[in-house]
Amino acid sequence: KFIGREFMNISNKTLSSWLLILGAILTLVIWVGLEPAIVGDYTSPQEFLGMMGEAGDVGALLGLLGGVFFLTQIVGTVMFARQLSEGDSGAAFGNIAAILGIVLGAAIIGTNDLGLSALAAGSAGDAASAMVGAQVSYYSGASFGMLFGLTYLCLSLPMIAQASDMFQKVLGYLLGLLTLVMIISTLAGVDLGTSVIGIIVWLGLVLVLVLTGVANLRSSE
Repeated sequence: KFIGREFMNISNKTLSSWLLILGAILTLVIWVGLEPAIVGDYTSPQEFLGMMGEAGDVGALLGLLGGVFFLTQIVGTVMFARQLSEGDSGAAFGNIAAILGIVLGAAIIGTNDLGLSALAAGSAGDAASAMVGAQVSYYSGASFGMLFGLTYLCLSLPMIAQASDMFQKVLGYLLGLLTLVMIISTLAGVDLGTSVIGIIVWLGLVLVLVLTGVANLRSSE
């Protein structure tokens, strides 16, 4: 019975690690690489419908994959947060991060579904419904930066407290610093968007999450 329990714990650590690694990398590939190159950079619901419509099925597929891969990252985050919530230090913040991650995941599913539904309505010739869906999808992420930042800020605290070496502790501090930038910019009403700071923060988060997954994977061996 004890061996079975240990096996399940190791399996969960391994799964959460790979979800963090693959989710973060593949989301970056889709949203920063493929979608801008194939579809283009849209800055309004009208441009979203127009560019996605021109891209056809490929654009819709990229939109679907981007949402799926990002959700993969969030699922890995929730599992990792639950793992940290079983530790001695910062366990409460691990639980909070897991709860916020679940809410964030639900928001991602809803926003992504609205965007895909808008594209479907546009393909069916229902321009009015397509525009409504695109507007709701495009502007529904107003609280995304705050929710995303709080999720990973809470996650960083038990990461620091439960770190078994300096490398893991540094990852926790970096995650906390990067998410503080997101939270402060959201509170200040500053849209980092595609600015240099925004790109640095996004790439930094991806790197930290991938290295966190690798460190967690190594600790499960």
